[in-house]
Amino acid sequence: MKTTHSLLCLLLLAPACDRGDDSGLPDEPEPLAADEVKGLRAPVAGAPVASPSASPEQQHAKPKETKQPRPVVPEAKVAFEELAELIDSKYVDGPLSEDELWTGAMEGVLARLVQLPDHEINALLAPREHEELLIGTKGRLVGVGVMIERVANVVVVRDVIPGGPAERAGLMAGDRILGVDGQRLGDLELEAVVDRIRGPEGSTVELFVQRDIEEWTQPVTRGLVEVSSVQGRMLEGGVGYLRITSFSEKTTAELDAELEALAEAGASSLVLDLRHCPGGLLEASLEVASRFVPAGDLLLRVEHRKGGEPTKEHRSEGEHPWQTRPLAVLIGPKTASSAEILADAIREHDRGLLVGEPTLGKHTVESIHELSGGWAVKLSVGRFATASGETEQGVGVPPDIRIPAPEQVHKAVRLEELDPASDPQLATALGLLRND
Repeated sequence: MKTTHSLLCLLLLAPACDRGDDSGLPDEPEPLAADEVKGLRAPVAGAPVASPSASPEQQHAKPKETKQPRPVVPEAKVAFEELAELIDSKYVDGPLSEDELWTGAMEGVLARLVQLPDHEINALLAPREHEELLIGTKGRLVGVGVMIERVANVVVVRDVIPGGPAERAGLMAGDRILGVDGQRLGDLELEAVVDRIRGPEGSTVELFVQRDIEEWTQPVTRGLVEVSSVQGRMLEGGVGYLRITSFSEKTTAELDAELEALAEAGASSLVLDLRHCPGGLLEASLEVASRFVPAGDLLLRVEHRKGGEPTKEHRSEGEHPWQTRPLAVLIGPKTASSAEILADAIREHDRGLLVGEPTLGKHTVESIHELSGGWAVKLSVGRFATASGETEQGVGVPPDIRIPAPEQVHKAVRLEELDPASDPQLATALGLLRND
């Protein structure tokens, strides 16, 4: 039986040439409302179906019990120096360098900052992780433009980014990449595969590709790739479908373009799919929410530690056509952070019905702070209350109509492969909206 690894890699996450200043970050770090570095490890959902009239208390995702940290060591600084001396003199695989000791200390401190069980929020970022996070918020990268995964220990192209070098070279979803620049991949880790394929803009990589029984070497010239965070298509009965996979600097513009295209195609109502959206830039999520929630309505409040910045309210701004049109929103345990803000605001202001399963329940806002040597730390600097007033970490946004997702829906399918017949959550949302 074939098995699929859940790790997906956007190839060639080298920074685009138009990043701007060399610092990579403004003086005030741009707030994130999601974990953009590690994959979400959401609680397994298997609760029974609830009726649309079920109370929020019945439907809310309950937070897991947080594992209590080990007791604080008295005079810990002295004890750390004693430990370092013991490692230096007695540890069988020692000694460790001073950098190794201090790196471990930083990792240990961040590991104690547990806010959501089984979900790393505060994290030390190596230079590559830091770089990839920044690129993710830009929505642009230099690469070949494919997403890959391992299936039965073979590297498979899961998707080809429209307009990218791989599409221009003729690569297709389902193609198997067996080698790079004359070297077989074998059981090489995906990250190492990415390292072999990545490279500077304008350079060429040779991919040994297999499709069905055909094999060939395909040269691909690396170039700038626009990674879309919004995808749309028409469904039956005058219903449009819109999927948001993250909130980046380009998301609002992409959303506006997709909404306009759907309206021109005859869409009078919309299914908004947030099931595979871990969040992203807070400002982008607020702009998106303003497209669906009437102007002046509360979207969230952000609170900081005592003595810090004052509590700030964010409200919907501007008049937009889709603020009054019928809407259904698909949510699930991988819906997190900025996506939860959007879903909760739509639900709280009676702008649409939520269909699916409770969301993750992440109520913190992070910012990225640069350290020496290209390293960085992602640190929670605020806590947000959604439009409904919920602040408790681990308590997700409840659906109005609770429907467990079948296994095949736990991984986002390609847009053209959407099928309500095999997706009961989508079928329910479609049934609520269609005009036929």
